[in-house]
Formats: sequence, structure tokens, C-alpha cells
Amino acid sequence: MPHVRVGDVELYYELVDCTEPWHSGPPPIVLIHGLGVDRRIWLYQVPALCPRAPVILVDLRGHGRSSAPDCDWTVGDMALDIVRLLRHLGAERAHLIGLSLGGMVAQQVALDYPYAAASLVLVDTVCGVPEDGRTAAADALRFIETHSMAEVAKARITTAFTDAVDPVMRLHLIEAVALNDKVAYERAARAAFSFSVCERLEEIEVPALVVVGERDRTLPLAWMERLATQIRGARLTRLAGAGHISNMERPHEFNRVVLDFLGV
Repeated sequence: MPHVRVGDVELYYELVDCTEPWHSGPPPIVLIHGLGVDRRIWLYQVPALCPRAPVILVDLRGHGRSSAPDCDWTVGDMALDIVRLLRHLGAERAHLIGLSLGGMVAQQVALDYPYAAASLVLVDTVCGVPEDGRTAAADALRFIETHSMAEVAKARITTAFTDAVDPVMRLHLIEAVALNDKVAYERAARAAFSFSVCERLEEIEVPALVVVGERDRTLPLAWMERLATQIRGARLTRLAGAGHISNMERPHEFNRVVLDFLGV
């Protein structure tokens, strides 16, 4: 599968299209992963989505098989990467499904490049850290900067799932996140923790679905559900029994609500 040069990075992506080639279909769906993981977290979604619309899986800069620039970057930079990838593929716009950091990227695309977003599915994500959460956020970033990737992976992925998750799944993701380049992971984390678009949410005009795991221990529910109250017309779905990585922990329920929203 290919890489494409977008600005200062080589972006890795995969295009999975199971649609009938003799019918013109809907815009593609772009699946955007969270911090420290990569495109493979969507393994349960691709079979459900690809018969309905072309699916684009992408590794964000500094993740998976994509390269990382030798400098800090922002969520805005990652959003521009996505738009440039769409242009490379000849796609005018796309449905954007983003988990956590990926949801931040999706919001930024809709705000800065509104012509590129057909709709948003914002999964276990926030528009920024509120004033009363900044101390906790600073502590979380400090933990990332002062511990090894193995320690960071174990702590963050253990928290990201509920205690009821398949322990083999949890261990798999811990081991995968531990393989991240430490410098690139820290730069991506700083981008996520500095993200702030809450005052701009009313500018988003595309249909939006906010999905939250009711047992998310990574982000407070109130922070995530703020998206549904401030984006005009947004729908909110709470997934019972799901933690932060709700698309993996409750894949069938997740796929059902996403397909119902997209109407594809």
C-alpha cells in the first residue's frame, strides 16, 4: 500500500473499496485513529463500512508507517495532511470518523477546510481542555514526558479500556503503543493537549454524530458531550459498557450507530 508526500511528511494510507463499481457511490469515509495507535484499530469497522462507501485508513504523522518531521507539530498540521491526502486521491470531500486525537483532527478539518468534510463522527474526543482540567492535563503530559514508552503504553491503554475487555486485546494494544518512537509520541501528545477549538464549534455546519463510551476513564464524559451541545444539530450516542476505545470494545454497537447516522 502506498505512501504519499504531503508537505513535510510521507503519509501512509490504505484504500479499501468494496462498493459496486458500476454505481456512483457516496463520498469516501476517512478513519482517523487516536494517539499512539494507527490505522489498524479500525479492523472491526472496515468490513462493515467498505461495502457502503470507499474507506480510507491513514496513519497520522508520527504514527504507524507515516514519517514524522524533526520538529513539533499541531493538530492543524495533521488536518492539512488529511486534506492533502484527499486531494491526492481526487476526493472532493469525505465523511470523517475520528477517535480521540483523530476526532480533534476531524474537527479541525471541518473548521479550516469545511468544503472537505461531508460529515463528522467524533468518537471519545473533546474540543479542548477546559480551565478546570488543565492541571490534570499538565500532569498527564508530564507523565508521558518523564516515563518510558513501555510505562506510558501500559498506563494509558489500561485506562483506555474497561476492566471487562478481552485481556488479550488490551495486551496487544499495550505492546503496539510501546513500540512508538518516544520523541514522535511526545510531539503528538503535545499537539493533542494544546488543541482548543471550543469557541469555534458553532462554525461547524456539517452533520455530526458524537459517540462516547459510557465507561470512558481517559476523558470526562462532560468534556466529550460538550461537542453535542455546541455543534448545531449534532446527535449524541452513549455506548453502554464501552471505554475510551469504544470502536474496539463495542464494535457491533459502534458500527450500527455509525451506519445509521451516515445513511449509506
